[in-house]
Amino acid sequence: MDQWYVTDPPPLYLNTRMYQSTKLENKLTVSISASFERIDTVCNDVKQFMVEKKLNDMIFDVILGIREVLTNAVQHGSNMDPHQEVQFYMEVDEDKIRFRICDSGIGFDWREKEKKQAFTTDTCGRGISILKEYFDSYHYNESGNQIELEKKRS
Repeated sequence: MDQWYVTDPPPLYLNTRMYQSTKLENKLTVSISASFERIDTVCNDVKQFMVEKKLNDMIFDVILGIREVLTNAVQHGSNMDPHQEVQFYMEVDEDKIRFRICDSGIGFDWREKEKKQAFTTDTCGRGISILKEYFDSYHYNESGNQIELEKKRS
């Protein structure tokens, strides 16, 4: 996958209620403090952005996937520490939507998680299965604290 957006991990200094959003013509960038309440705000912004771009038929898939990744970034990557930051980036072009989510944690062994099969009755560990089902591609960085998702436009 091309390096279309590269960043350093977020800094560890934050207001615990932080929420910054920047919307350009085809891009949405959001930085949040690592808390579950901020995930809902990001998802609402993404939904609104997708409606503006007339991508209504893709909203369910996208929200399901990014909510899963953001939850993991807050819960596991940032240990639910609201002083840490999670970054979200979305870009819409003619044929696809790309996403990047990054947390300041040490990451995880995503290669090992890819080997495990998730079942619908599992209460955790279904994230990669969800991404495989609802996105066209996903790629983690080496350490596992950043993921890039891609979904073709319908």
